[in-house]
Amino acid sequence: MAIKYVIFDVGGVCYPYSLNKLDDWALEHCCNREEFIAKGGVKSFDYNPYMRGDVDFSKFSKELCEYAGISYYKEIENKIDEKLHEGVGEFFPQTLECMDKIKQKGIKVGLLSNALACLCDTADSLVDKNLCFVSYELKCLKPNREIYEKLIEKLKCKPEEILFIDDKEKNVNSAIELGINGIVYKKETIVKDVNRFLNFDNLKLFKDFQR
Repeated sequence: MAIKYVIFDVGGVCYPYSLNKLDDWALEHCCNREEFIAKGGVKSFDYNPYMRGDVDFSKFSKELCEYAGISYYKEIENKIDEKLHEGVGEFFPQTLECMDKIKQKGIKVGLLSNALACLCDTADSLVDKNLCFVSYELKCLKPNREIYEKLIEKLKCKPEEILFIDDKEKNVNSAIELGINGIVYKKETIVKDVNRFLNFDNLKLFKDFQR
């Protein structure tokens, strides 16, 4: 069956993402550096409630400040937003090349991301807005089966008509369990992997290729 949609993850696939800028800022402003470092810095904070849309940015910021031992005030939200945006790198040229080639074949390109809502503007230039699917709107996270079921429902297509690309193997495997095609993203080989896949006619051939 022909592929109608190729859906990309965002962070780690469309661009590199790092929490280092936020971590450096938090370390500079926390009350107890040793305790903060022992916790694992901001990389050990639980971002899932915010990415699921369970809390808004203000509550997320308050909880992050409490975790890091930083005094919260309303204006600090702007600084947190700034540092989160500074973690966004340039688009991978390999991904942009893939997207262009896919579009040239008449196949639609979309995004599916476990996203921080405040970063929703970082990849909106890549795809049509109606093909951008994010965890805080879908109210669930990859690799939860539910998020792929909602993706299929919103695209109004069969699972085998979707190719999903993510840098985390567990996310790809969860999609494949529902019948969605999947490729684990590797920057060095993604152009070749996508080109080879789109020459195959069905999932069985892809599974043979994947081995």
